[in-house]
Amino acid sequence: MIALALACKPSVLLADEPTTALDVTVQIQILLLLRQLQEELGMAIVFVTHDVGAAAEISDRIAVMYAGRFVETGTTREVMRHPMHPYTQGLLSSTVHGGMRGRALETIPGSPPNLAELPPGCAFAPRCRYAADACRREIPVVTTETGAMARCVRAAELIPA
Repeated sequence: MIALALACKPSVLLADEPTTALDVTVQIQILLLLRQLQEELGMAIVFVTHDVGAAAEISDRIAVMYAGRFVETGTTREVMRHPMHPYTQGLLSSTVHGGMRGRALETIPGSPPNLAELPPGCAFAPRCRYAADACRREIPVVTTETGAMARCVRAAELIPA
């Protein structure tokens, strides 16, 4: 599929879940191949995935979506080290990584919303431990000096000093 997608020499490649259901060894080979092709062909890659680890390996920038909306964007380093949106924090806390020995995985409580009937304000508010009344009314956009963005009433409190 990758060869077929590259046959027309695109300037942007949309890779939608290209490593899903692959063995870890094959997954790493595909990620390395995509990085190599990106450099050789001078193209951008939009890498869509549910795998936070894969996103961290291949991405320069990350955009986190919840309920069909971007809730946080930034460089991979910013998003992985200093997440500003509670959903991003929950994703990272529920992801297995090497430093987790002896620790239980955290979970995000509740269920995702019905996309046909999104609540007003932040769609994550019913599941968020930081939710306030303002969250149910509005979705502010907070940006940092570096251009990172989060749609959260409390994001300003979570921006690293």
